[in-house]
Amino acid sequence: MKGNEDTSMSEEKISGSGESKPSGRMILFWVSLLSLFIEILMIRHLASEIRIFAYFKNLALIGAFLGLGFGYLYKPKIPIWVTAVCMAMIALATHPYSGFASISEFLSFKDMNTWSSSEVEIHIALFGLLMLAIVFFLVILAMAPMGQVLAEIFDKSQNRILDYSINIIGALAGIWLFSLMSFMMLDPVYWYLFGAIGLMVLILKDYRQMAIIGALTLVMALTLSMQGSPRVTTKWSPYQKIDVSEKKLVYIVDGERNEIDYHYLSVNSTLYMFLLDLSDNLRAKHPKLFQEQYKQYYYYDYPYNFPKKLDEVLILGSGGGNDIAAALRAGARHVTAVEIDPVIIEFGKKLHPEKPYLSEKVTIINNDGRNFLRNTDKKFDLIVLGLVDSHTLTSNFSNTNLDSFMYTHESVGDMRDRLNDDGVLALSFQVVFGWMGSKIFHMVDGQFGSEPTVAYYSSDYLSKIMGTGGTYFLASKNKSLLSEKLDEDSHLKNRVYKSRYIASVYKNFNAQQQTDDWPYLYIETATIPTLHILVTMLLLIVFLVLAITMFGSPGKSDLHFMGLGAGFLLMEVAVISRFGLFWGTTWIISSIVISQILVAILVANSLYLWRGKGLPFPVIYAIIFVSLAAVYMVPLTSGWVILLYMVPFVAIGLLFAQSFDNAPVPSKALAYNLFGSLVGGLSESLSFVFGISALILVGMVFYGFSAIFTGAVKK
Repeated sequence: MKGNEDTSMSEEKISGSGESKPSGRMILFWVSLLSLFIEILMIRHLASEIRIFAYFKNLALIGAFLGLGFGYLYKPKIPIWVTAVCMAMIALATHPYSGFASISEFLSFKDMNTWSSSEVEIHIALFGLLMLAIVFFLVILAMAPMGQVLAEIFDKSQNRILDYSINIIGALAGIWLFSLMSFMMLDPVYWYLFGAIGLMVLILKDYRQMAIIGALTLVMALTLSMQGSPRVTTKWSPYQKIDVSEKKLVYIVDGERNEIDYHYLSVNSTLYMFLLDLSDNLRAKHPKLFQEQYKQYYYYDYPYNFPKKLDEVLILGSGGGNDIAAALRAGARHVTAVEIDPVIIEFGKKLHPEKPYLSEKVTIINNDGRNFLRNTDKKFDLIVLGLVDSHTLTSNFSNTNLDSFMYTHESVGDMRDRLNDDGVLALSFQVVFGWMGSKIFHMVDGQFGSEPTVAYYSSDYLSKIMGTGGTYFLASKNKSLLSEKLDEDSHLKNRVYKSRYIASVYKNFNAQQQTDDWPYLYIETATIPTLHILVTMLLLIVFLVLAITMFGSPGKSDLHFMGLGAGFLLMEVAVISRFGLFWGTTWIISSIVISQILVAILVANSLYLWRGKGLPFPVIYAIIFVSLAAVYMVPLTSGWVILLYMVPFVAIGLLFAQSFDNAPVPSKALAYNLFGSLVGGLSESLSFVFGISALILVGMVFYGFSAIFTGAVKK
């Protein structure tokens, strides 16, 4: 079928509506936008409320792919209101009282530290997998009706590539619509409301379905509005859900009851930090709790005792402002505070009792920490890396954590390079296992050429007003500076002495070291964690049951499109990770990178339509393999390299356009392409063994696999 043939799709019918629509291409655009929007909605909301999805965000992504693919192939009509039912049930599943938030606790294994330091018994893990399967099934079923609408349009298309381009443009619109809502910091009620209204647009004049969706919209709105508490302020940043509540700590000394107010800040329903008042005024009011001789040795104050001067202090992950307040109390002349989340900054400005963000000595940088380090020429007397362990992912289409690239060998090197000759690095982390501490210990040792000084603070009842505790790893370019300071100050030395056993554990543990290519701080060694294996098995079972029992064995053309889908997803993951390091892992950058990839596909489609034919398959595959090899070998370090990184996507787009235009059944081709994306998503776990860059090589293998079956898509 030629790409320049005319098309007329003015009288298509939407599955389950029974109503004729004025423009098939308008429907195509709208369904493409809506399906991408609802996909991101489910990914984002599930990751915020059911914690396991925050670590495995590609679970929801894979479910969406499988649902669309199922819809492309399943012929009995599934009414549009089924999507609304699934959205309402997902909204109910995210409610704290539903019990689904406990899935994470049921799936805890010792080889991957995420939400618990304990390991569950097998029958509990199986129950957790069952709960996970229920949510996964809802995601699949939610996307299936829209897959059917798209299948109907593509199977009747007279110009597949033009219509596929409209599909891509609709997806771009869906991404940026959700990005706009993120920028406006709208909460999930608005996401679901738009999704429900979008479904109604597809079934105008089908009043029965519209009434059903209207009732389900009310269920969604009520469920989502009832999740909060009048005593908790909730805001949705572009990255995560943030809750702040005011609390009191009560302590009794000599029979006298005392109270101290503090703010409790949680991210995605998990404790993130306390906004603490450690000012001289508060300490003076509670002299029996805050003893004067320890004034400068509490957790947040400790690192400020080591530098010779505090003219320039850099805080990476400044959060609500505790580290900034400590710097100002220590007499810092200027503080650069870098925090990626704008909502946390605003909470810090409004609610932190010491108002550190409002000081004239403080410069606020709302950016990714790695990006700031690579783009500043300033040198600092002290760099503090706060407890940057939000456990939020970098992107809705990536499986690395927001904090992953801060705790790597290269990141510590960037920090070292930004220190003055007598400057000090104070890297902190909530270490749960010895192997986690070992990773940080050895990356600091490797970059500074000497073992870090370790200072451990335990967490207890008083952490709510003194600091949550954690472990400091201190280092300096001046190798004698820290030891001299310890010799001069017995309080500093005593803290290090008490931490000597922990330091020896970190030193002697042999854990996999962190790099930008292997940034998995929560995994001990280069193996696929037990949880990933179990989840992969679950997903494969679901996929095989649906694909084989309902659709039969795949043909040669189906295998060709599966290879294309698997290779493309792995390429996308690898490139998003590299762009995150180059441009930063901010939400807007993630949207730009994904849009850039989709634009590259549109360029390929335009070339195909302009030529009216493709290139010989051997030529296209040669371009793909050569350009992928170049991307694998050439790091993304300058602007011109971006063009190199887009070359394989244009070639891949051209290959898909040519194959899709000649596919026997377009809806089946799209379905198996999505099934291939599922396989690619599961293959992403190989990065735990071989690193992120290896995904490019695995992607090349999948493209090689697809090449075997090109004969099935030749005219």
